[in-house]
Order: sequence, then structure tokens, then C-alpha cells
Amino acid sequence: MQEIEDLSIGGSIRLTGPVKFRRIDLAGSLNIDGSAEGKSLEISGSGKITGQVKVDSIEVSGSLKIGDSCECEELEISGSGDVQTSLKSGKLEVSGKLEAETIESDSIDLAGKLSAKEIRANEINVEKDSRIKGTIVCGTLNLEKGGEVENVFADSVNVEKDADCGTIECNEITVERNAEIKEVRYVKSANISPNARVETVTKIEKVSRDLPIRS
Repeated sequence: MQEIEDLSIGGSIRLTGPVKFRRIDLAGSLNIDGSAEGKSLEISGSGKITGQVKVDSIEVSGSLKIGDSCECEELEISGSGDVQTSLKSGKLEVSGKLEAETIESDSIDLAGKLSAKEIRANEINVEKDSRIKGTIVCGTLNLEKGGEVENVFADSVNVEKDADCGTIECNEITVERNAEIKEVRYVKSANISPNARVETVTKIEKVSRDLPIRS
């Protein structure tokens, strides 16, 4: 295992994993053939790691590609991120673009684009004109004006005006005017504006997916 304390990269470097580090600050190009574990990873250039990644804090304003899974406490992406398999994070903030096979997080704040087969979180906030592609399973979903999501399974959902949704299955939902939803299936309450465009509304006994338990 290669052990690194502090590494600042302005040019190009290739390392063979496993690599353990305290801090890497990348403005150039970094390739790690294998796994990486550390405290802080900051990328304003281009990074590629072929193996598993386990880092406390990751900040990406450039691009990062991970060939396996990723675990972190905090992940902030204003550039682009690509995780080949699963992503697990405590706090996830995306103002750029992020793709993964599956995503699991305590909280997600999205002001860009997010794509995965399944996204699980306690709380998800989709800001104005942002988009999630994939199935969402969460405690609370707030979809702001012009936001877009596909299928949602949640405890509580708030859909603001001009948002666009597929099927939403939840305990409680509020839908503002001019929102478009293919189908709403609710357990407890559905407060839907008469000016919203919802194709079908159905009361159900329970949400068909196991939801995250909110603390």
C-alpha cells in the first residue's frame, strides 16, 4: 500500500493502488489503478480511480470517474461524477452532474442532474429546473418549480408548480398548480391543486416499498 500525507497535483500523475492518503488536491490529471482511502479529496482537474474509494470528504469541480464503489461522509459535485457501482454518502450536494448504479444517502440537495437505477435517501430536495433519472425511495421529497423526476416512493412529497413527475406513491402529498404527474397513489392525504394536471389519483392501503426511517 502506498501511503501519502499531502499531495498537490498540477500536472499528471499515475499511482498504483491501494493508496492511502490524508489529502489530495488535484488541478491536473490523476489516475489510480486500484483502490483509494483517505480523508480529503479535492478535484478541479480530471481524476480516475479504477477500484473502490472510501474518503471522508470529496469535492469535485472538475471530473471524477470511479470504476467500483464509493463511500464518503460528504460529497459535493459542481462538475461531473461517474461511479460505476454503488455510491453511499452522508451528505450529497450536486450542482453539476452525477451518475451511479445505485445511490444511498442521508440527504441529497440537487441543483443539476442525477442519474441512477435507484436513489435512496431520508431527505431529497430537487431545486428549480433540476432532474433525477431513476427510481426514488425516500422519506421526504421536495420538488421545486420546473424540477423533473420519474417514479417516487416516499413518506411525504411536495410538488411545486411546473414540475414534471411520473408515478408517485406516498403517504402524504401536496401538488401545486401547473404541475404534471402521471399517477398519484396515496395512503393518508392528497392535497392537489385543481389547476394541476394529474392523470389518475388512487387511495391505497400502504406504500409498496420499504421507506427509509427518518430520525
